[in-house]
Amino acid sequence: MKKYMFLFLIPLLFVFSCSSDDDTIVNPDLLGKWRLIEQLVDPGDGSGRFEPINSDLELEFFAAGVLQVSNGTLCSLNIDSEGSSTESYSIDENVINVDCDNAIGISFEIKEGSLFLYFACIEGCGQKYQKLP
Repeated sequence: MKKYMFLFLIPLLFVFSCSSDDDTIVNPDLLGKWRLIEQLVDPGDGSGRFEPINSDLELEFFAAGVLQVSNGTLCSLNIDSEGSSTESYSIDENVINVDCDNAIGISFEIKEGSLFLYFACIEGCGQKYQKLP
């Protein structure tokens, strides 16, 4: 009987030892392609608001923790940057952590179908993105 009990336990060990690689993003609405459409303009007194801008900066978030940045960078607020890059990113409590020289994450929220990124600045600074089809 002990012999058969051992044969029964082997398949159970395989079932319980398997792990799932659920690299689930906190907010699945973040996944996809986004284009920069507005930037927060604040004179330093908190009275700033988002103003439309002309930019080709696009972000594409993939579930595997890969971020494709086209026509710019997320490592600075300069919207005139050229080039593209592929970054790794992680999400921690509505903060996007990317591989930039500054170790501070970028806070984000998705509301009314738009992605808002808030950077660590002395005065308010942020960007508003529209999801692309």
